[in-house]
Amino acid sequence: MDKKLVLLGGGGHCKSVLDAALRMDIFDSIVITDPNMPVGSEVFGCKVVGTDDCLKQLRRDGFNLAFITVGSVKVSNVREHLVEKAKRHGFAFPIIKDPSAIVSDRVEIGEGTFVGKGVAINADTTVGAHCIINTGAIVEHECRIGDYSHISVGTVLCGAVNVGRNSLVGAGSTVIQCVSVGNNVTVGANSTVLSDVENNSTVYGVVNRK
Repeated sequence: MDKKLVLLGGGGHCKSVLDAALRMDIFDSIVITDPNMPVGSEVFGCKVVGTDDCLKQLRRDGFNLAFITVGSVKVSNVREHLVEKAKRHGFAFPIIKDPSAIVSDRVEIGEGTFVGKGVAINADTTVGAHCIINTGAIVEHECRIGDYSHISVGTVLCGAVNVGRNSLVGAGSTVIQCVSVGNNVTVGANSTVLSDVENNSTVYGVVNRK
């Protein structure tokens, strides 16, 4: 069966994902939907075909895979809403992993997750569905990352860290070993997290609540 992929969102994150997808060289056709881009415009040679309202027709046209390429710089449900919309039309969700990423064979990664350039994910780690593990992030052994979470550029998760669902760990941050970050949490850029973070929190700087 042909692998025909629809990217939902044509902004900056789309360029990162699309570059990785093209480098993987496994997709027979790739198109983009974005309400803010003219139909017929292109990103790296891949055409913008309309808005998300095109999904039903694209499915009829043989497109069978979808991927959310709307990025996240704050906690939001936008990506989850787009996933549910694509699911209703019967799309499946591939994992897109840049060939430069180093991922242990003993790692589990959920559907629709993006693993960017230069990422390292070590053994016995589980990454949920529709996550973003962004450029240069390091995820050490025995980590658990919930669905829809974003481990941002250059972030380090030390061993046995838990990150909940729909959370954002900002660029350049470090979470030390065995710390848990809850659901719907935002950790500001360049933070150092030394203790657990409760659900629905925003933290930054040196986080030490012990």
